[in-house]
Amino acid sequence: MKQTIFTVTLVFVVIGLLSVIVLGSKNRKSEPEVVQNTQEASPVKIPIFFYGNTCPHCADVEAWMKENKIEEKVEIVKKEVYDDKTNAFELARVAESCGMDTSTIGVPFLYTPEGECLIGTPDITDYLSIKAGLSVENQSTESGKENEL
Repeated sequence: MKQTIFTVTLVFVVIGLLSVIVLGSKNRKSEPEVVQNTQEASPVKIPIFFYGNTCPHCADVEAWMKENKIEEKVEIVKKEVYDDKTNAFELARVAESCGMDTSTIGVPFLYTPEGECLIGTPDITDYLSIKAGLSVENQSTESGKENEL
């Protein structure tokens, strides 16, 4: 009877140790991605537009950019965050660098070469209007009209 209790106890200890090792190794596999994204924290040279592929506000900004030919006038990088985990991590890191709470960050989101984090259609279209040499007043008014619809 004592030998059975000892054997069962030993089996549980071994299973417990193996569980700790397996769980520990899973955490290590995910850490290099976060560290790698953290190392990319150098300032950007061109604006980065973070968007979601099903985000209606992002679609509004993209339609505005197309209508105003922004990408012909301003170099910009677009990164989808809903389906791309790496881009989502980068968005969180960028937002954190601006002192924002990463649990409440949304899109559309623009990270500028000046280190600014802009969220929402009006702020993004105003910034891009200035960079593209467009009238900010007209663009803000038009984007405000779109949001009212």
